[in-house]
Amino acid sequence: MTVFSTTRPMLSCALISSALMLSCASFSASAALTKQNLANSGYWGGILLPNNTAINASELNTIYNRFVDNYIVDAGTNMARVKWGSGGALRDGSGNVSKDAYATASEGMGYGMLVTAYGDDKTRFDKLFRFYRKALDDNNADLMPWLVWGNASPVTNQICYGIVGQNQTCFGAGGGGPATDGDIDIAMALFVAADKWDNPDIDYRAEAIHIVNELHDNWLHWCADDGGTWVVKPYRKSNFDPCKDEIDASYSIPAFFRYFAEVASVDSSVKNANDRWNSAARDLYSKLLDKQKAGPNGDKTFVPDWMKLDGSAVTGRSTNYGSDASRIPWRVTMDYAWYGTSESQNWTRRLINDLVNNSNNGGIADINADISQATGDSAGYNGRSFSGGFAVAAMLYNWYPDNANNYTEHWVDETLNGSLPWNIGANGYENANNDYYGMALSALYALTLTGNTYKPALN
Repeated sequence: MTVFSTTRPMLSCALISSALMLSCASFSASAALTKQNLANSGYWGGILLPNNTAINASELNTIYNRFVDNYIVDAGTNMARVKWGSGGALRDGSGNVSKDAYATASEGMGYGMLVTAYGDDKTRFDKLFRFYRKALDDNNADLMPWLVWGNASPVTNQICYGIVGQNQTCFGAGGGGPATDGDIDIAMALFVAADKWDNPDIDYRAEAIHIVNELHDNWLHWCADDGGTWVVKPYRKSNFDPCKDEIDASYSIPAFFRYFAEVASVDSSVKNANDRWNSAARDLYSKLLDKQKAGPNGDKTFVPDWMKLDGSAVTGRSTNYGSDASRIPWRVTMDYAWYGTSESQNWTRRLINDLVNNSNNGGIADINADISQATGDSAGYNGRSFSGGFAVAAMLYNWYPDNANNYTEHWVDETLNGSLPWNIGANGYENANNDYYGMALSALYALTLTGNTYKPALN
């Protein structure tokens, strides 16, 4: 177990103009800080950082270590991967599975690299990157196959998740193609690493730029509908058209897109034709999230995991605010933390307003997973990515400043002590509520709530 620390300087390099020609590529501070105040976080002014009663340094350490110590596992010589956890394991016809047969998603790798970069955990970060690089090289791929085994070979058979002997959900593994959100997070994590460390063996910045340019050329997709919209192509499939078939709004990551555009403004090797990255950030709000104004109070923000570009439902997909969508509040809050955008503040205000106006009067104790877009009712089971997302969003909601503390305190208590405890059962399998998704997002939420997910320097 490691004790979380960060190397934030007293003045964020992210706030220093590149015109000053100051090098912030490998800054460090003499003190290892466990929590940041607003001035040292590099966040935009006006954000509400929860107080020490809501989340303290010990709780941050616990949440961080539960993820990195239990979900980042060795994968060969000097490499590591983020294992799926209680799901994503190959099972035979009887539902039996080896505890060592856990798969790894590119999404999990992105979260793991962001967490370890902001956690100043260079050893783990470098190991994760080497596994990511192996997955690209072994598969002759520009982006990581979305689901791989421990040897980095793609999972092409059906995958089932859930505890053996209990209800399980199964899905096709997709033939090894990429899922774009993971690589977007990995590119951003590499920029954070370049801002923190020097490494003669890994050129973090060059690796990040390679991914950004591949995304720019082949995965930011122009749709002529509705006056023109930039969307993220979520996956590759024969005859798939994101403009007509489906998109996942949580794959559009506005803070990271604006950052890529900023880097392009000071580095001509980074592609940003016709300001494509900023346009994609803008269109998330005006063309995707704004389509969700529906429901009893006319202002519902419970975005479905998958939807069509016009906001309509996708046949065979749930219209509920599910696991994918549950991370959108964190994505949007980061846009305000780094850039102070009014769009991010307005959307989170609408989101928290939806909670305040429903039957629980603004609390999140009874807000569970898979929320109905129309009614605000949930499926009745809990999920730490949901309540944690609302806690992060409350950081922008200054109409109800107490919510930043109240929501965070509830989420931390649920995560550490309540109905969402982390544990390994007697049979060696994780609790059904625990896989990489919720645990990694918990670490990212905790880092954000404590002022540690700063915007890295541009060069």
